[in-house]
Amino acid sequence: MPIKKVSCDQLAIGMYVASLDRPWTETPFMFQGFELHTQQDIDELCRHARYAYVIVPDEEIELTRKGSGRTETHATSTILHQTTYVDSVPVDREISEAKPSQEVFGELFAEVESLVRVGRPVSFEIFQQPAKNLVNSITRNPDAYIWLTRLKKFDSHLYKDSLTAAVWATALGRKLGIAEQGLQNLAIGCLLMDIGKLRLPTAVQHKTGRLSNEEWELMKGHVELGVKLLAESADYPPEVLNIVRTHHERLDGCGYPDGLTGGHIPLFGQIAGIVDQYVAVTRPRPFADAISPSKAEEMLYKQRGKLFDEMLVEYFIQTLSAYPTGSLVELSSGEVAIVQSQNSGRNLRPNVILLLDPSKQPYGAYPLVNLDTYNKDDLPVRIVRTLAVGEYGIDIEELPI
Repeated sequence: MPIKKVSCDQLAIGMYVASLDRPWTETPFMFQGFELHTQQDIDELCRHARYAYVIVPDEEIELTRKGSGRTETHATSTILHQTTYVDSVPVDREISEAKPSQEVFGELFAEVESLVRVGRPVSFEIFQQPAKNLVNSITRNPDAYIWLTRLKKFDSHLYKDSLTAAVWATALGRKLGIAEQGLQNLAIGCLLMDIGKLRLPTAVQHKTGRLSNEEWELMKGHVELGVKLLAESADYPPEVLNIVRTHHERLDGCGYPDGLTGGHIPLFGQIAGIVDQYVAVTRPRPFADAISPSKAEEMLYKQRGKLFDEMLVEYFIQTLSAYPTGSLVELSSGEVAIVQSQNSGRNLRPNVILLLDPSKQPYGAYPLVNLDTYNKDDLPVRIVRTLAVGEYGIDIEELPI
């Protein structure tokens, strides 16, 4: 059905809201798409958005799309393009070398939660060596840490998301040529950007329905809580604190807590905001299903220049590649696979592990194949689409691979 862009003051009961002028995760509307049943629904939506995209069954209306030429807020930053990184270790070897250091994060997050619970300071020092190991691995070959983190199971969405965001932010920073010390601060900042949520009421953290206005204000307060918590320890670099403070700020001023605009948002805060958005929509939540990586990339692309810096979004999409490492994909053969690593110069033909056969039955073993050379019935096999987490009943974290 066609979609129409409607100013929030023109919304009417009965309209179906397909999307907003900002990410769902930046609002208390915890479901991606809903029908307006009451005037109260409209009033609440108007409090948090300027316009919405609604499904219109009877008329052909195209979504307007901004052209290029937008301001790049950090294009000339001296932090960028300091170093050129190249893959120096094969992915299989790097997976073996990185696995012990990656497994440390489970213990680290447990220690952080314990410190917060008893009111003790969370020291910068406890993150330095784990972050250094993470950065060293990603600079050698980013696929290994991305792969290991994708498979790792955590008891908490918060921990899983924090580590995933740190890994993707570091991979993006590598692409941008940020020096290793900067990458370490970037990783630590992303690991800690949601630490304030540990001081929120459990009922708010795990609510499966729409947040009330009061609950939404509490949720947004995790930023201030996180900054205050880290301020109890005097050794955090400004770059880390800036990430915690500004990862929910947006270029057009619609973010929080300070409504910063454009270049007033620090570079690392903008990077954190982009990866946080990507992780949020590609992982299932109690209140919303996940979307596929390709749809998440499309969402970010449409938001570039408005919510997120255009240059940073385009570099991040390059970092993700056409089929991100760790993503589920369906093949032209009918098989379902998970992307294990990229093939240099062959972005459309990564290395994948086969999970389901053409009839969607599990393979007895999980063979690793190179799509640059893999054929089925004498035909080259290609990827036809990425899948959202959970499609075909696949739980990646439970796979014995």
